[in-house]
Amino acid sequence: MTSGTFGAPVRSRLQVTLGATPPPAPGLRPFADADVPALAAVMWAAYRGTPDEADVGNLVGAAREIQLTLDGEYGTFLRDASFVADHHGRPVGAALVTLYMDVPLLAFLFTDPSHAGQGLGKGLIHAAMHALVQQGHDTLTLAVTRRNRRARRLYDHLGFIEVA
Repeated sequence: MTSGTFGAPVRSRLQVTLGATPPPAPGLRPFADADVPALAAVMWAAYRGTPDEADVGNLVGAAREIQLTLDGEYGTFLRDASFVADHHGRPVGAALVTLYMDVPLLAFLFTDPSHAGQGLGKGLIHAAMHALVQQGHDTLTLAVTRRNRRARRLYDHLGFIEVA
């Protein structure tokens, strides 16, 4: 069976070569374990109605995906390269980064739909890139659903290229 049979999303693997990136913008901060409940709600809101909705399924599924990321399901969680966007003291987005097969992987990027289009995704990725360069990494990878045009536009804009 091929990936994509019976409605399973077909994904592309993208990567970018890391270079000089400014430090995180105000409102972006390192991930903290206490963020998980709020981020689960943000993740579910962000995924609902998108080509990736089935990956999360519901609020419980979003919390499970975040916990799996922290527990190493998608590679070793890189706490120091994972960031949260806050608005009025509450999380409204996150970039969760792991080390998968010795290469940094943007495991999840999501923002609350009420904050979409404000540059949070770009800022979160730049914050992760900056941290990764500081840690000596030179590449960031990710997997994106081919039908997720909004995400693909963001990644294209940031210089990611399709490698598989």
